Amino acid sequence: MRQKVSLILLLLALPLTGIIVLGVLGEHEFNTLPYFTENGTIDSLVPGVKRVGEFELINQKGESFGLKDLKGQVWIAAFFGTDATHVGTITKQLLWPNFRYRDKEGISIVCFSLSPEHDTPEVLSEYVTLNTRYNGKEDKWQFLTGEREYIDKIIREEFMIERDPEDPDNVATLWLVDARGYLRGVYHAASENALRDATEDIALLKKEMDLAEYARRKQKESFEKNPPNPLPILGPKNHTIPPFVFTGLDNKEFSHKDVEGKIRIIDYFFTHCPTICPLLSGQLARTQVILRKKGVSTDEVMILSHSVDPERDSPERLAWYAEKMGADTSQWKFLTGDKEDLYDQARFGYFLTALPSDTAAGGFFHSDTFVLVDKQDRIRGYYDGTSTSEVDTMIENILQLLSEEVK
Repeated sequence: MRQKVSLILLLLALPLTGIIVLGVLGEHEFNTLPYFTENGTIDSLVPGVKRVGEFELINQKGESFGLKDLKGQVWIAAFFGTDATHVGTITKQLLWPNFRYRDKEGISIVCFSLSPEHDTPEVLSEYVTLNTRYNGKEDKWQFLTGEREYIDKIIREEFMIERDPEDPDNVATLWLVDARGYLRGVYHAASENALRDATEDIALLKKEMDLAEYARRKQKESFEKNPPNPLPILGPKNHTIPPFVFTGLDNKEFSHKDVEGKIRIIDYFFTHCPTICPLLSGQLARTQVILRKKGVSTDEVMILSHSVDPERDSPERLAWYAEKMGADTSQWKFLTGDKEDLYDQARFGYFLTALPSDTAAGGFFHSDTFVLVDKQDRIRGYYDGTSTSEVDTMIENILQLLSEEVK
């Protein structure tokens, strides 16, 4: 009888222990909306999640306008010409979110012309002026024109829209794009409630942004009220991280130029590692979630994970590992390349160990340390990547560096 009672208590304790561990140690990302890939939707940022790439067209004012002008904006993307037979229907749909968020900063409507020969800036100016006369904020509605082939390429490659060859100028798809350029919602313009649904989804994305901004502001106020001690500059006098060129999981070159002016977290690992690497990567995944919740953008902080086993860690293998870790690869870069270059960068750049070993598990020995590098390429901290408390300190130090540079 005593054994049965003990077994029942143990079974009850297991889920409770899990809840306590997750509640105390875990940081969770509850996405309000899914992300989109070519194969469907997914709830986390992993390789293959669609992000709108750079583009540049001409708006209704005759001015250059592109993705750079939408930085930090939530926006609806629509595709039609002002001379289309269905222009009245889709305009009616777009007027709903336009009016709902007429006084709100950070929310825009962007229309891509499917009739660029007809839709000159003058024609578009008249259309936009007519339909935005009740806007509280100027330039919330952008209508873009340009070369037809270029617009077609944007629609096909950036928004994954396959058009009907028999009716190519009838695109009923509407996309919702978040402040980081990710596709977060898709709607059919012919649906009566399409943009009403989008309006509610915009509110969810705006809430994400507001919560992140609030967290960032509170953190800054906390540092101003109780200024922490300045972080030391580590390593030899005047040491900065040497230039580098490696290969990312997209099989494209990634170099020191891609991290200029950004704070970085550095680590070394390999995907076949049977011991600490999953723990290190798990801590970095947790770090990424916490930084996002605290309003830290990919333009401010990046994570660079270098493989010590580049012969097996191909870009394809790194992509598999990144997806396994649930990494947002717009911020977290997994790097491979020439073995000696990787090892030299570890030894002379970050003062870490990375080398083959006949005695180490998996055949490689590498430091279990995270290195914090500031925007001036200086080392500002070393942390035990297996220790949650030290990783939490690292996160606080990142926020401290960001706060110092804001002043």
